[in-house]
Amino acid sequence: MGFPFYKLKNLVMKKIKYLLSLSITILTFGCAALKNNNPGKLTNILASINLVDMEDDKVQVNISPLNIDKDEIVFYIPQIVPGTYEYSNFGRFVENLQAFNKKGALLPLKSIDKNSWKISNATTLSKVSYMVNDTFDGPDGGNEIYPMGGTNFKKDETFLLNLHSMVGYFEGMKEIPYRLSIKSPKNLKAFTSLPFISKSDSLDVFLAKRYFHIIDNPILYSVPNAISFDLEKIKVGLAIYSPSGVHKAESYQPAIEKMMIAQKNFLGEANNTSSYDILLHLMDMDDLQYFGGVMGALEHHTSTTVVFVDQMNPEELTQSLVDVVSHEFFHTLTPLNIHSKEIHNFEYNTPLMSKHLWMYEGTTEYFANLFQINQGLIDEQNFYNRILEKLNYSKRYDDKMSFTEMSSGIVDEPFQTNYGNVYQKGALINMCLDIIIREQSGGEHGILWVMQNLAKRYGTEKPFNDDELIDEIISMTYPEVGNFFKTHVEGKTPIDYMDYFNKVGLTMGDTEVKLRSILFKDNQNLFFTPKPNNEGIVQYVVDGLNTTIDLMGVKVGDVLVGLNNKMLPEIKQENSDKINAVLTPSFMWDDKTKFSITVMRNDEMITLKGVTGSPSVKVSGVVNDSEASEEVKILRKSWLKN
Repeated sequence: MGFPFYKLKNLVMKKIKYLLSLSITILTFGCAALKNNNPGKLTNILASINLVDMEDDKVQVNISPLNIDKDEIVFYIPQIVPGTYEYSNFGRFVENLQAFNKKGALLPLKSIDKNSWKISNATTLSKVSYMVNDTFDGPDGGNEIYPMGGTNFKKDETFLLNLHSMVGYFEGMKEIPYRLSIKSPKNLKAFTSLPFISKSDSLDVFLAKRYFHIIDNPILYSVPNAISFDLEKIKVGLAIYSPSGVHKAESYQPAIEKMMIAQKNFLGEANNTSSYDILLHLMDMDDLQYFGGVMGALEHHTSTTVVFVDQMNPEELTQSLVDVVSHEFFHTLTPLNIHSKEIHNFEYNTPLMSKHLWMYEGTTEYFANLFQINQGLIDEQNFYNRILEKLNYSKRYDDKMSFTEMSSGIVDEPFQTNYGNVYQKGALINMCLDIIIREQSGGEHGILWVMQNLAKRYGTEKPFNDDELIDEIISMTYPEVGNFFKTHVEGKTPIDYMDYFNKVGLTMGDTEVKLRSILFKDNQNLFFTPKPNNEGIVQYVVDGLNTTIDLMGVKVGDVLVGLNNKMLPEIKQENSDKINAVLTPSFMWDDKTKFSITVMRNDEMITLKGVTGSPSVKVSGVVNDSEASEEVKILRKSWLKN
């Protein structure tokens, strides 16, 4: 999926990895429609979307197939799409689906399940027509759909279009080109990586080589707020929808440019991306509550869609963009470039999953952190703290589960519950592989070298065989790599990370860790925990401090009752949204924000005031070993800097 997002629920901050994609382009691609040598016969599937004449916050979609030579055909809306790793059942957002013959009469059709319909008398089929709800406020709550992979319709203001929830496909026709026409409000412009055939104030026409390219290219319609720039043979675009109008695209160009230069330098010859678009859709805080605090991104081949909150301060938004887009951009290496046949020939309604989430998400997340120390964007201790955070967070999942088995069964339980570990232990697996290869090669090679070589052998249109990848990696590296895969990736034996830390001269020691929010006592746990008192009433009991709340005078044993004069409700599942409404705004504060905390202490209610500052905590963490040999120090340098 895309980048890890944060979700505050049941008083636990759960880091989950996402999947997102970004799409923005200021330039018109010089792409023409496929030639039609027989004007009487269609060569493209025709799809149209009407964003102007909306009904009840729904938009109309029409799909016309090529000529059909059988009596029955099935029309599908995807159940699942690449990068999401869970069933979404996008067909539940479709209403009043009808099939028409060439004379405009209705054809018989039968709903097979939420995502598929069987059409009779299909040889006469002219089009399928239906209405689509947006996933931001659609049926069944909609919040099961990650916002970065969903749709948002705000008439005459903005449209976030992840087309997998809008445009369907006909049985046996996924490889046919699509010609997509979108009628849009005159004040809004389309930003996407999908090639234009033509565009005007009210009608845009796009061409997709096959159905996959429809769903691989999201579109953002908004009042123009975009920039594009050239970056060493790559065209980068950033388009932003900001409800308040506060966030301007040009303000974020320096950070994006610095990050992507560093990524390109890190990837070296493995980078073959000529364009990349970032579609940033900012939602109001109320929408964040609706989605349970979920934010993040979903990857695509040449773009990513990113969803954050409009109320974020510019500094926080900048750092969040850097973190999430760096992860998504590395997806251009895997799985968008290096991937198995299961990914390449993805079945949207009967999926077969690959064994290699350790690579698709694990390698990507590891590189998203490693490149920052490699390119001097963060210091060594910051990198070690990030590794320790992943190590600690991975303990929340089943550490004895085979990673390849989990990956191939990820859409079902018990594996789905452990999905978040692909961003935690998945990254740590790659760290260990990196250190093994560095040690065996005398510091010359690492896991990046492996990925560079795989990129030469495979590519966007050349997938590998799922069962052969690990053996291939072993053949180009060392037997020790094979032992690690057999024991810790395919096998179920937990990893002793200290063995690998010691190889590069790291040990455990005291260090200071900067926290994401004043709400934390470390980056895994809030500074309070629900506990029953003597009467059995569950309370928010303070059981740890950070530098900010310690300075304010908060004490261990205090009972938290309010934040910024907003009182916390009783701890119940049904109150989770109300709890979020009090707590989550603190994640948007900058280091100069004044705030108050209200606590009960010895039956006395006390309100304490302070300034956020830079909350941190001293912890036992990973640090450089001062007694490491020079040989080990050289290996550590090659790991971090080569």
